Amino acid sequence: MNKTKKLWMLATILILCGTTATLASCSKDDDSPVVTPAAKEYFTQWNQCEALTALQDYVQDVTNANSPNYIQEEDRIATFDMDGTFVGELYPSYFEYNLLEYRALDDPDYEAPKDVMETAQEIRDFVRNGKPLPDHFDMKHALAAAKAYSGMTLAEFDAYVKAYAQQPANGFSGMTYGQSFFKPMLQVFDYLRDNGFTYYVVSGSDRFICRALTESIGVPSNRVIGMDVKLHSTSQGTEEGVNYTMGREEDLVRTDELIIKNLKTNKVLQISQEIGKVPVLSFGNSGGDAAMHNYALGNQKYKSAAFMLIADDDARDHANREKALSLGEQWRTAGYHVISMHDDFKTIYGDGVVKTDFTFPVDTRALTEWQAGRTVSQADVDAFGGIDKCFAAEPIPDGVWARMQGKTYKENPYIGRDDLRHIRALHWDYDNQMHVGEMVCNAQIADRVVSILRQLFDAQYPIQRMLLPDVYDADDETQMRDNNSSCFCYRAVAGTTVLSKHARGLAVDINTLYNPYYKDRTDGTRYIQPATATDYCDRTWDFPYKIDHDDLCFRLFTAAGFEWGGDWTSCKDYQHFELIE
Repeated sequence: MNKTKKLWMLATILILCGTTATLASCSKDDDSPVVTPAAKEYFTQWNQCEALTALQDYVQDVTNANSPNYIQEEDRIATFDMDGTFVGELYPSYFEYNLLEYRALDDPDYEAPKDVMETAQEIRDFVRNGKPLPDHFDMKHALAAAKAYSGMTLAEFDAYVKAYAQQPANGFSGMTYGQSFFKPMLQVFDYLRDNGFTYYVVSGSDRFICRALTESIGVPSNRVIGMDVKLHSTSQGTEEGVNYTMGREEDLVRTDELIIKNLKTNKVLQISQEIGKVPVLSFGNSGGDAAMHNYALGNQKYKSAAFMLIADDDARDHANREKALSLGEQWRTAGYHVISMHDDFKTIYGDGVVKTDFTFPVDTRALTEWQAGRTVSQADVDAFGGIDKCFAAEPIPDGVWARMQGKTYKENPYIGRDDLRHIRALHWDYDNQMHVGEMVCNAQIADRVVSILRQLFDAQYPIQRMLLPDVYDADDETQMRDNNSSCFCYRAVAGTTVLSKHARGLAVDINTLYNPYYKDRTDGTRYIQPATATDYCDRTWDFPYKIDHDDLCFRLFTAAGFEWGGDWTSCKDYQHFELIE
């Protein structure tokens, strides 16, 4: 290149640089304002508070390359619990609890097995009547949920969750379940992302429920950790995955096998396995998140912080403020920063969302379809037609007869379908709630049994369960351990080959766990059914469901022509009332 060309190129560059400089500046004579991009405001939904200051100070410190606490971007890991941390959980319970309740009790296309229905009913009794959930209910729910959605492809389950999430959130106006995000916490996501943090959802709820709910706020599905069930491909059958090659046209389906309930230390294990790094930030709202917090605070490499959100706003949410404030003190003592929904949030769910009373529709399905084991309210019974309509003896319905085949009913020369009746009845338990019950008995005693059950109901006499033994595959030991009350089952007397009066539907057993059968053998041992009822063979002490001579159940059955097994001398059968012939 010759010298002249080089000079021309240099001049051109200088001219262009000068032009650029002119465009970017204002002359002294130009009165136009300098336009600079506005700094992004991250926390417009927050009040100024200790927790927010702590978060901002922390992020500024660890993202400052000149700070001794600087964290490389690839190690800026934040973990967030979901329910109660950035998604509502008081409408009136966790989303996944509400979903299972709907699935088992209200979905017309699903017939729930006994354990799933019982679990869903416990959720309904909790949210509608305040009945406490059983101990370790989180695991009971997880097992029931695994079974309830088994057989769904991942796409079908995703669509099912999203369809339910479109329903209005109970206890609020202006919001669906799928919109129930805490708006201030979503701003935390934005702030962390823009400062080079990678955040993960680490929830006790089902992983695929979490994915479906958080998709709308941009959480990548591979950053969601939750409760897991085992998956199979559609044609895999019972083969293990290590022995089976999935085809191109197959889908993945959910099974009923629970892998892990992602709570407490299980959260830490899953974080270690799936992320492979110790978080530096952790956000939660309950004791189920404390292990995750402690894992982050124990980070040996980097400065870390943990935040607990407390639901202390009983004006804008369905919170127990007193309990929340107590928890707040507990979390501060543990070294966590506390986020107060009441004090720190300008809004919770956003403009236009208003807390309302919970509303529960009258539910007659349990009565119209006679779903034994369900709990019903007085309003449900009234809508069905009243108490009298709930007590009846009728020919065996086709559906009941089909359920009995090969279980309580086996082909025999002594008794057939026309000899039996299906009894519908309500009963009370110690929870002071009405339960749907059913029995099958001989037509000869059907009216008497209905009358006795009605009198027991009117007296609020407690009967824990009244299900057909077919629910237990006609296994007498299993149903007795469950304290079930029943009548017909084509079987022999316990420990013999002699047909029981139950085989003819002429004997009724009531509250079987607490009123066991036993027989003392000649070798000094005692045969007991159910085997778990040893303590209740001793009739000298008082306990729930106990039948004795002063008991109303004893008086009603014996007055109606039944003898009580508790009066026998060769053995004792305290649950047993059989027709005297």
